Amino acid sequence: MTPNQDLSAAREALIEQAATFAHIECDFGAAKGKFLTESAVLNPSVFFAGIEGISSRVTRSNKKIQRLGIPNAALWRGWGKESLDALVPDSSLDTLHVSFPDPWPKRRHWFRRLVNPEFLAIAARKLKPAHDDYRGGILRLMTDHLGYFEAMKKHLAAQGGWVEVSWEDDLRRPITEFETIFLAKGDPIGRIALRRKS
Repeated sequence: MTPNQDLSAAREALIEQAATFAHIECDFGAAKGKFLTESAVLNPSVFFAGIEGISSRVTRSNKKIQRLGIPNAALWRGWGKESLDALVPDSSLDTLHVSFPDPWPKRRHWFRRLVNPEFLAIAARKLKPAHDDYRGGILRLMTDHLGYFEAMKKHLAAQGGWVEVSWEDDLRRPITEFETIFLAKGDPIGRIALRRKS
């Protein structure tokens, strides 16, 4: 278990492991690591860093990564937006994935939702800025709770500076564990990909 206050050492490990990769992505809330590990296998030139709050999931995922000999992926334990801030260096991510965060559907619990103005401010700092021929890092949000999806879009609009881009990109993207479940049930899924205005 790595408490958030101990993520400074994990940050150095991430920097070292990702040093030889020009393209770096983060799966925030990586669950059991399916999306993270499959993404790494499909895209060997990209480094995939995962953050997950449940220690047993982190341990199992990292054991799987080691067993399969996947050199471009690793998972760290961390809770909340503070862990993203502590682990990931500013201006380092090409893509930040936030897939199916807890929707906290009851109004009295909305304050617990991850995607809020404070999280978006941290996300904006972690993404690589636009320069020369590079258009900037991308934030990818996905949820099955359409009320939460609308709230996400309201926060994005209120903060300003985000431009929606195509969900499809040049990488091979597996589907997440939760996406598999919701697609099988026929549930609608809200998806949006954005970059900061240059």
